[in-house]
Amino acid sequence: MSEATMCDPKAKVCAYGEYSECLLTCHPMLTIPGEENIRFSQWMTEKIMKDEKVSTITVKREVTTTQHDLNTDFQERLLHFLDILLHIDFSENYSCKYRQEIQSVHFGGSHQQASLHTGVLYTAGGQAPHTFCSISPSRRHDPVAIWAHLDPILKVVRERHPQVSILHFFSDGPATQYRQKGNFFYLSTEPYKYGFKEITWNFFEASHGKGAPDGVGGVLKRSADRIVAHGGDIPDAQSLYDKLKSLDTSVELFFVPERDIESKTQVPAIAAVKGTLRIHQAISLTPGQMKYRDISCLCKREEGVLDCPCFNLQEVTLADVPVSSDESPASGKAPDNPRRPAMIEVKHIGEWCVVNYDNEAYPGFIMDAEGHSVKVKCMHRNGINKFHWPSPRENICWYYDWHILCLIPEPQALNKRSVQIEASAWKYVEEQLQK
Repeated sequence: MSEATMCDPKAKVCAYGEYSECLLTCHPMLTIPGEENIRFSQWMTEKIMKDEKVSTITVKREVTTTQHDLNTDFQERLLHFLDILLHIDFSENYSCKYRQEIQSVHFGGSHQQASLHTGVLYTAGGQAPHTFCSISPSRRHDPVAIWAHLDPILKVVRERHPQVSILHFFSDGPATQYRQKGNFFYLSTEPYKYGFKEITWNFFEASHGKGAPDGVGGVLKRSADRIVAHGGDIPDAQSLYDKLKSLDTSVELFFVPERDIESKTQVPAIAAVKGTLRIHQAISLTPGQMKYRDISCLCKREEGVLDCPCFNLQEVTLADVPVSSDESPASGKAPDNPRRPAMIEVKHIGEWCVVNYDNEAYPGFIMDAEGHSVKVKCMHRNGINKFHWPSPRENICWYYDWHILCLIPEPQALNKRSVQIEASAWKYVEEQLQK
């Protein structure tokens, strides 16, 4: 249908109806529309008066029109539906439930909800698509949650397809989830932890309907409802995961604890990317860097080029990742530093370190190390070289290897609340922060 209504399928002016001849192009009909009446149902928006205020509602109405008018309406609407893309998506939260419920539970706010992030993985070579879904008790759908949900997926891809170095994401473009500066930051940093070298994220046009990930969510929700109908209870996200995991389903399931989302590396203070709402393709070929344009283009993909200059390709820096003349940031090698090893590894778990976050020093101890990332439980500042443990929520986050300034002895107590870093180590930290 796209080709039938475009004189040049590869031209932006044709795809967006900006060329006069394209505007006059109509999709061919099997018969010539006449003046006979046609009756059908259609979703419509209507304005109503409620409590002396005008409200807009969506209703289903019976419509009677002629074949000619229906054809005209179809041709006009066709201009808004010229591409179809595969994508990942958040399914609507699943409301957990019991087989039998007392009145206060059934009508009250006692039901917990579970977030479902669904998707389909496509690989070259004729392999069948792989469906997946990550389930979490956290109701966050922001970039931090998105990449916490994607972590187990990227690990699986790396394990099963170690030769893969290029990732392509397709999704819709809600400004609170995928198409915003926070997701752009993660796009240009997170995949490099797993060894991927080139990443694109493509957003399809608004109002383009459902896709394969929505089918994944529908299958899982119907399966969960059947479990409840047959006497099972699904009171929370963990139960939902366990019950679905026990079924014979082709959808691979992952569980994302709320702590994994809360401990995710937070987005630093970065400026919004100009023209974000018009972006349809984001490309990252270097950690911390992103290229973008209004139209997705992969015209030179077979030549190994993702950043062709088509459609006014632009570039922006999102993360200050240090790059030396002989080492790339992806290598994970930190600058020469007498107070820390070249790379933080598993053997350093339990040791104390100082994290440089937004040019501020925070002491903490290393909880885990994976690739070029380090998990640290950090203290909060309480003055100059004075720190304390936050309460009630712990500050546990993943940081990049190069965020670790140095290793230090365990800080010593100043009083019942505060501790301080040993004097020579603190002097070194101050010198590094001033560079």
